[in-house]
Amino acid sequence: MASITLFYAQYYADGRRLEIFNPKTLFQLYYILQLPFILLIGSNSSASGFLWLSSSTSDNEVLALGALFIFAQLAMVASYYLVGKKWLSLPVAGASRWRPQRVKYICFLLFGCGYLSFLYLLEINGGYLEFIRNREAWRAGGMIGQGWLIFLSTSMIAMASTAYLIAFANYFRGKAGALKLLFLIVITIFPALFLGFRGLILLPVIQFLFIYHYRIGKIRARRAVPLLAVLVMVFTLYGIYRVASSQTGGVVDTNAASQVIIDQPELLFNIFLRSKGADVVANVIDQLEKSGDYRLFLPGLIETLTIPIPSALWAGKPTPQSVQFSEQFFGIGGGVSPTVVGEAYWNGGVIGVLVTMTLIGCVFRFFHNGVCRAGYNDSTIFISASIFPSLVMMAEALQGYVNGIFLQLIFGSILIFMFSARLHSSDKAASNVK
Repeated sequence: MASITLFYAQYYADGRRLEIFNPKTLFQLYYILQLPFILLIGSNSSASGFLWLSSSTSDNEVLALGALFIFAQLAMVASYYLVGKKWLSLPVAGASRWRPQRVKYICFLLFGCGYLSFLYLLEINGGYLEFIRNREAWRAGGMIGQGWLIFLSTSMIAMASTAYLIAFANYFRGKAGALKLLFLIVITIFPALFLGFRGLILLPVIQFLFIYHYRIGKIRARRAVPLLAVLVMVFTLYGIYRVASSQTGGVVDTNAASQVIIDQPELLFNIFLRSKGADVVANVIDQLEKSGDYRLFLPGLIETLTIPIPSALWAGKPTPQSVQFSEQFFGIGGGVSPTVVGEAYWNGGVIGVLVTMTLIGCVFRFFHNGVCRAGYNDSTIFISASIFPSLVMMAEALQGYVNGIFLQLIFGSILIFMFSARLHSSDKAASNVK
């Protein structure tokens, strides 16, 4: 209740506006669902699938967890508002207006490269039918070393699509434009849909909505909230389908999917929220109090700075922390979302959580101020749209999405240079007018 009250208070602090396309809004909604909500459910029921939380968990332990969650959220919110109207122009050296024809040619080239990477990914994993049969095993660990192929066939295609949407925004207005946008979304998310990455399906859709909001037409909260709710439901159903298909050899009907939920009701939590966040954090705290094996942030920094180096070029590249986390705390090779609190606690205990959340609040405010001040700039809105979903999803897993942001900044900067070529006098004039 305290967490929801804090979220609601921001509605008034923001002038009675629900700023859907401010990262702090969606981040907190996801944060509340994973942590306070799951804490409430886990400590007041005997639902299966919880490792630490149950109706017999002591009140003191539940209160301690709840206090950690609310103080972490408070640190993020307080730092956000303390930054005020300060802003940093998002790191863009490109033109405020791109050259449309150049954007078109480059985007078509990137689409071709992305789909070739996708086909090659299938080929090296045994081909279409073999991949379908072994997709879940591949996702659990077989994809290690194929990160660049995954990036090229998913994230790079999404960046090309968003660049095209920015450069040709007028093509996507009205009813005919809505159909064009739908087609663009479908061809963008198809590889991720096939590979089974719900996050890489959902994130490009959020990017498109972000650009639409700032470039084509404002999306009010009363429309955005139902739309996002439908998207979450669709991707939850897709998750159920994926689990059912893995258990039935690829043939799934309504009865098979329903039976999966009847037999394994805890899957709804795992599919909807990726993991039971509060229960994960409780396990992390319990084990670290015994072992004292804190990460102290340095391994994460090294991982982020070295993430662009393909494993094929670095045989001894460290195991990703997402895999290390699952192995250390749950004895499996991946698939557990640590949440921002769990991962920050793994790095530095309570102090690590408060410092991390404070920094996140500052980043969110700088980001939002920058978009509001310089959103007219093609290069700025492109970088902003690229990293916006990752900022939101850091509520689920900090290190993985920080790595993603770093890759997007590197690749996005290269694309901006290619799109811009040179800053025309007309571009300078437009910037001055704005």
